[in-house]
Amino acid sequence: MSYTLLRGLFVIRYPDLPRRGPEPDGDTVKFRPDSPALVEGLPRPSGTPPDINARGISVRLEAIDALETHFAETHQELAGANAARDRLLDLLGFTGVTFFDDQPNKVKSADQDTIRGHVLSNGIDANGRLIGFVFPGDPTEPDGTAVRLEEARTDRSANATLLTEGLAYPAFYATLPASLRTHLAGISQAARKAQVGLWPRSTADPNGKASVADLDALQQLVMWPKLFRRLVSYLATGATDFDGFDAWLRDDKVHRDDPLFLLDRGEFGNLHDVIDAAGQDIQLTLWPEDFIISPDPAPPGASTKSR
Repeated sequence: MSYTLLRGLFVIRYPDLPRRGPEPDGDTVKFRPDSPALVEGLPRPSGTPPDINARGISVRLEAIDALETHFAETHQELAGANAARDRLLDLLGFTGVTFFDDQPNKVKSADQDTIRGHVLSNGIDANGRLIGFVFPGDPTEPDGTAVRLEEARTDRSANATLLTEGLAYPAFYATLPASLRTHLAGISQAARKAQVGLWPRSTADPNGKASVADLDALQQLVMWPKLFRRLVSYLATGATDFDGFDAWLRDDKVHRDDPLFLLDRGEFGNLHDVIDAAGQDIQLTLWPEDFIISPDPAPPGASTKSR
């Protein structure tokens, strides 16, 4: 599987509209490609066109899931969430970054509002974001080059560094080549074994259950972000325990109960197959690198082909 090389600018602040600018986090950053037509030409496995305009497009970093700095007016443990965000900005070359006190996800000032960099992407996700590996600076190849991404080059990406330093969980989708998935899984496992980054505080995982009394308690925890996002949506229904969580997941196989391929069993399943939930307790029963997530399916009539 080849990746398309996209040259451009990473963008963290709009000088004319700073309070309406991007909200970078540990796995998402704004990117303004030199050649927008290249983005329009990427595959769309979920049938969603790229959400791109003159200011750019959001890049969702492939293979990782960082703690949420903001999601549906909630967040995860902010020390870990902000550490991933700040490290990503540092890896891309941004310095002197400060945030508004009353809008803590908006960049107030920085030594650079934009900085040169490049993305290796193989598609657009269901939210219209560019999915890719991100790198600082300009590469030697010209814009639009088809790149066969090898392990050595992957290791130079910000994605791999965040896994190496234990600042993000793995999240492997079916669009990620198997060889890179295996390689990045090993990197994440090594970080967990070394107990670096977020791993000493990780909970609701195969090492132990998390007891969650309410939404406020949930926001203080370190857990796999996709599970956190599902719990936020579930608690928003008014639920006060997790006895109904399994049924709630199963009720929507697109937006809740993601289809999975379970690597240890060699069979297909769904998100509910890797979660144990009852009372106030919640637990992911497999490590995130032990299953592959399917992208959201394309709606009827939507094209998944590039344009």
